[in-house]
Amino acid sequence: MLAKLLIVYKKTNKMKGFKATKSSFEIKLANEMTKSIVIICGGDPNKAPHLWR
Repeated sequence: MLAKLLIVYKKTNKMKGFKATKSSFEIKLANEMTKSIVIICGGDPNKAPHLWR
């Protein structure tokens, strides 16, 4: 399943190479998960935009 997600992510973002695609995907996924946790806990992720770059 993860391989399919990476292929879709790679094609959507017009990326080349597996390592860069995987790394970028992992970073974006971790950021989105952190944002969700902040929102669920009642916080505002927009107050810390430097964390999501």
